[in-house]
Amino acid sequence: MIKCFEIFVPLVQGNIELIEQLSYNFVKRQAEQNIIYTEVRYSPHLLANGGSFNDNDGNDKSVLVNADPIIDAVTRGLRLGEEEYGVKVNQILCCLSFRPDWSDDVVRIAHERRDDTPCAVVGIDIAAGEDHFDKNAFPDNHNSHYQAFQKAKKLNLNVTMHAGEVGSISNILHAVEHYNASRIGHGYRVIEDKAIMDRMKELNIHFEVCPTSSVETGAWMYKQCKAGKTVWTDHPTIYMLDHGMNVGLNSDDPAVFDTSLTWQFRIAVLKMGLKNEQLIHMTKNCLEAAFLCNEEKIVHRKAIEKFEISV
Repeated sequence: MIKCFEIFVPLVQGNIELIEQLSYNFVKRQAEQNIIYTEVRYSPHLLANGGSFNDNDGNDKSVLVNADPIIDAVTRGLRLGEEEYGVKVNQILCCLSFRPDWSDDVVRIAHERRDDTPCAVVGIDIAAGEDHFDKNAFPDNHNSHYQAFQKAKKLNLNVTMHAGEVGSISNILHAVEHYNASRIGHGYRVIEDKAIMDRMKELNIHFEVCPTSSVETGAWMYKQCKAGKTVWTDHPTIYMLDHGMNVGLNSDDPAVFDTSLTWQFRIAVLKMGLKNEQLIHMTKNCLEAAFLCNEEKIVHRKAIEKFEISV
C-alpha cells in the first residue's frame, strides 16, 4: 500500500493550492453520497515539503518539516466545502508508524488546533503499519510514539489507532490500554480471541471496519465459490456484530482503493447479507463514537432518526 502513496504523494507534496482544492473536492464527494458528518484523516508532515517515507536516512531526518501550512490549506478547502455543501467536517492527524520523529509534532498541532472551528482537529492516529507496537524489535519507533501518546493522554486528545489489521491481536489491547485509543482502525484480528472481544465490548471500543481495503491490504481474504462469485459471509465484521461489538462502516482511502462509503454499504448488503436495521445500527455507532460534542451529536441523531422512519 505504501507503494501507492509513493506514486502520488510527490505530485501534491508542498503544493498548497492543489491541496486546498483537493480538500474542497473531498467535501463535495462526501455530499454526493449524502454524508452529513465526516472525519478526514491524513499525515500533514508527509504532504509537506521535505516529507519522506524513509526515516533511516540521516539526510531525511535532518530536513525540518513544517506541517502547519499543509493543515492551513486543508482547513481552508474543507471550510469552503462545508459552507457550500452543508457537510460537517473535522480532521484527524495521522502519525506514521515508520516516522516516529513526527509524532510529537502531531500531538502539538492537534492540541493547538482542537478548538479551531469549523473543521477543527479532533483527534490523532498512528497509521501505515503496526511495527511501533513491538518495543523489542523496534525500540526507537515504539518509544517515540509511546511518549508522544502519553502527552496526548495528558492533554485529553481523542485517539483512534490502526491495530490488529495485519498485525497481532495484542496490538489492539496495546492501543486501548497503553495509547488510550477509544476507536480501533480495522482490528479484524480481534475475532481470534473471544476474551478480547468481550473486553472490547465491555469498554465499548468502536471498530472502524473497511470492507474493500480489508481485502486490498491482505487483512482478510474472501473465498470464491464454484461459480466464481466472491463470498463475504465470513467477514470479521459479521462476527463482531454477532458478538454485540461496537462496529461502524468506513471507506478507508477512497482514492487509493477506488471506492466510496456508498460502495461499502453495497458490499455490506449484497455480499455480507446485512439488513437495513444492522446498517442503521452501525451508522448510529459511528455517530456515538465520533469525536463530536453531544450538542452536535443531537443534531445528527435527529437526521438519522428521520431517515430511519422513512425506510
